[in-house]
Amino acid sequence: MTKPKKAWAAAIVLVAILMALGLAGPGQLGGDAAAAKSSYRVKSTDRGSISQSISASGSVRPLITVEIGSQLSGQVDALYADYNDEVPAGALLARIDPQTFETAVKQAEAQLAVANASVSVQQAAITRAEAQLEEARRQRVRQQELFTKGNVAESTLDTAKTNEKAAAADMASAQAQLENAVATVAQRQAALDQARIDLGRTEIRSPIDGTVIERSVDVGQTVAASLSAPTLFQLAQDLSEIQVEADVDEADIGAVLSGNRVTFSVDAYPDRTFGGAVKQIRLAPDEGSNVVTYTVIITAENRDRALLPGMTANVEIFTGEKTDVVRVTNDALRFRPADGTAVAEPARPDGSARARVLEQMADDLNLTDAQREQIRDQMQERVASLRQSAAQGGGGMMMGPPRPGSGDRTADRIQMRQQMEAARDRILKDVLTDDQWQRLLVLKKERANTRRAQVWVMAEDGRLQQRPVVLGLSDDNHTEVIAGLAPGMPVIVGLERTRS
Repeated sequence: MTKPKKAWAAAIVLVAILMALGLAGPGQLGGDAAAAKSSYRVKSTDRGSISQSISASGSVRPLITVEIGSQLSGQVDALYADYNDEVPAGALLARIDPQTFETAVKQAEAQLAVANASVSVQQAAITRAEAQLEEARRQRVRQQELFTKGNVAESTLDTAKTNEKAAAADMASAQAQLENAVATVAQRQAALDQARIDLGRTEIRSPIDGTVIERSVDVGQTVAASLSAPTLFQLAQDLSEIQVEADVDEADIGAVLSGNRVTFSVDAYPDRTFGGAVKQIRLAPDEGSNVVTYTVIITAENRDRALLPGMTANVEIFTGEKTDVVRVTNDALRFRPADGTAVAEPARPDGSARARVLEQMADDLNLTDAQREQIRDQMQERVASLRQSAAQGGGGMMMGPPRPGSGDRTADRIQMRQQMEAARDRILKDVLTDDQWQRLLVLKKERANTRRAQVWVMAEDGRLQQRPVVLGLSDDNHTEVIAGLAPGMPVIVGLERTRS
């Protein structure tokens, strides 16, 4: 295969990635521009970092807050914890006067003892009923034998049978009474357990390791828990890690993602910056005064306990960050030549520069040689098929803007583009691994935020020349250049001020 053919085959693979990312614009342009005239100020593109962020405000909150209440009504007898105390799980915080509940336990214990005694009585009754039944059975057998020999009347035998049945009934009654006594014991035991549980609840204990941030009762205060459990203490679990609940405007919430880096400051430490990350974006909107905001939860470390619950945080959420990218100063994007300025023909895309961009895209996906070959072969086959179909249908692959009267050709071009995009997605989905496909989706999302613009450079003949670029992230000073400019290329940023 000749060198041009090899280059074309490699470009097929890269074009498939480009189409998937929606980069159908001008590529990077290499080469050195001519020196700018002294009447213009120029500044060269460079490599560096760009970060994009949004501002919000919120409140510092404990990561986990537990409200501790009482399930019982009564008078607070003692307090064992106060504000700012650090308490371990199970620590005694307060106690409700236990006298009423201690009495209830004693009463339940007595009732259980009575129930156990009743079981003993019924067991003795069963023993007696068993003896009476056995005696009645022997009498019936004896009378049966005598009746058979003719020594007793039939009425005597009937009486013996009746006595046996009565003894059996007494036995069944005694067994039922025993079962009832046993059930009563279980009932009394449950009542005793409940009384002991209530007695135990008079001691208010901490369910977690934490810090007391609020105390709502004092000694001697009566707690009423008839309808709901009153809150006695509020504990914050481990203040070495906190969260910030930030209110983000609806216009900015679409750019916030879980995991975004965050910096924030509080009024108590104006010269200190704290760091964190977005943990959660809550879906419930907060509407007020015709303003809609969403709560974003940000987690941050607080090892020195400098951040206190309730502090107001001024938050900066970084929605996009890139390092080592080509940057152009924002002044270059705002520059426009004055009327009457000599302007050269606009620069045209450089195919080799575009290939370099595409190659970088392929590298980001970590394509193997086998994958490149598969994409190349299948894309070549699909392009050939589409061209053949267009030729048979009398259409063609239009590469330029539609001309007047070319409505049919424009429709054919749109249809062909749709077919190519569908074929491209099927090919890439089949060839790429799951991780590569997910990476491609991320790259597509990043490219969705790109835009096209123009900058001005000095052409070789000394006239201004417009150069199209594809831009990405932007901050206050610089904008990322995805395609159109190489590092170190001088661009015009304004007119040179002349001194009188």
